[in-house]
Amino acid sequence: MAPYPWLTVVAFAAVLLAQTGRCQDDSTPQCCEGCVAGPHGSPGVPGSNGVPGSNGVPGGNGVPGQDGARGDRGEQGPPGEKGSPGTPIGVNVKQCVWNNLNEDADSGKIVVKLSILNPFECPFNKVSATSALRLTWNGAIRVKSASPCCQRWYFTVNSELCATIDGVMYTNGANDINLHRVSTIDGLCYNLPAGPVTVALNVGECADGAAGGDAYTGWNSHSRIIVEELDISN
Repeated sequence: MAPYPWLTVVAFAAVLLAQTGRCQDDSTPQCCEGCVAGPHGSPGVPGSNGVPGSNGVPGGNGVPGQDGARGDRGEQGPPGEKGSPGTPIGVNVKQCVWNNLNEDADSGKIVVKLSILNPFECPFNKVSATSALRLTWNGAIRVKSASPCCQRWYFTVNSELCATIDGVMYTNGANDINLHRVSTIDGLCYNLPAGPVTVALNVGECADGAAGGDAYTGWNSHSRIIVEELDISN
């Protein structure tokens, strides 16, 4: 037995007091007063999924995209309903008259020489876009030549030809014959818009290419253009 057993007891108590005065921080793996850290433990079990977050704020409108390719043409739709009857035209007629016109032009629009206030034109106001104009010329015309020839008289509306209304005069070639005959040229002109129009008589070569001659229009008498608007909807 040790000669000083009480020394052994004192030493053991000192060791216990020294151990109880040391600690380890639970929040970190470091010792409080220089104790030795143990080895890292195994990874813990993964936690459960968290609660889903709230929806975010809606974003702004994006930039408009480019136009797509043109689609195929659709099928024709059914016919529309019949429209209501239009306003009747009533009587819409005008006569323009010239005395002793005496125009010897062989081509182009017939004009009144030395007359600015009374040109050889007949202004008219067309009421409806679906109506037709009846155009009538009445007056003396003539053509002569030493050889066979032909001249044609026809109407223009706003300087555009109304191709379905004309008249011709032909002679087989007798230059000493100078016959002025009263003639009437009459017919309907279609597809004219509503509004003011100007009607004029013109002269030129015949449509078959026959040689022209010496034309004369409105000799020593009254000449007239009559314009009448006709409802052709029915």
